[in-house]
Amino acid sequence: MYDAILANFRAQPGVVATVLTDEMPATRAAKLDLRNISLVCVETRYPELARFAIERCLAGAEFKECLLFTSRLHELPASIRQVLIDPIESVEAYSAFMVQELGAHFSGSHVLVMQWDSFIVDHSQWQGAFLDCDYIGAPWSHRPVAVGNGGFSLRSRRLYDVLSQLPMEQPHPEDYAICELHGEQLQRDFGIRFADAGLASAFAFECIPPTAPAFGFHGFFNFGRVLDDAELSAYLAQCDDATMHGPAVRRLIKQLYCSGRYRMAASVLRRRTNGGLAMLADAFLLAVRAGLHGLRHRRSRAVSPRVKPA
Repeated sequence: MYDAILANFRAQPGVVATVLTDEMPATRAAKLDLRNISLVCVETRYPELARFAIERCLAGAEFKECLLFTSRLHELPASIRQVLIDPIESVEAYSAFMVQELGAHFSGSHVLVMQWDSFIVDHSQWQGAFLDCDYIGAPWSHRPVAVGNGGFSLRSRRLYDVLSQLPMEQPHPEDYAICELHGEQLQRDFGIRFADAGLASAFAFECIPPTAPAFGFHGFFNFGRVLDDAELSAYLAQCDDATMHGPAVRRLIKQLYCSGRYRMAASVLRRRTNGGLAMLADAFLLAVRAGLHGLRHRRSRAVSPRVKPA
């Protein structure tokens, strides 16, 4: 069904797929020295996906330590130290761990928190000013405070020392609890420094599309911005049906076809045809929209004036 709709709308010459790994390549020089920072991922559900993200971070940077909190041991490189914890079976449990327990486990002056759907995009975009903040994450557009998302965030030891003294009746979502619910108190009573939106945009992006190079990102729906077709296909092959049926994948499909990557969008769509009647109907709707988008693009190219060489 999807191939028939999208066959005529493959990426045409002049259609540039938005893949930030092409536009913002990681430095090929010596690794970034972050040996005062701990790299941490808490993931008991998708350790294979977490490994992919961790190795993207380790590819261009050296950290004080790299910790994967998991509920069972896996065959991983020695550079990734596994810390056994009880299974985290809900986002509420994840938030409680991040706020109440993580501070006891890392030894760096700061901790770079990442998840299976976040990693460093461009090591060369690191700024020393990030370390002047006690908390920095991708800016929000939907919250009263600008900063910020916790899925890819840099936090100081100082912040965690303070959190251990601060009673939190509602630690979920943990980034909301830190930045919005208790942000004013943390700044007023403890001098905790949150990044401003400008610096946070240079650090990472999530829901707000990037307009300039960034150090990292968060969000499965952004994978089309940071992985080319071969990388994305290999990654998606590791994802189970539950992951592929999630709402973030729907946003990923839209990002792919809006950037002219129609074949890749069709490939992802096929993974959503076995999720029941409602999801099948939604996949068909997305395929139609992708086809219409491709048709409009072809027509706009056909009517655009051609500049003759002098």
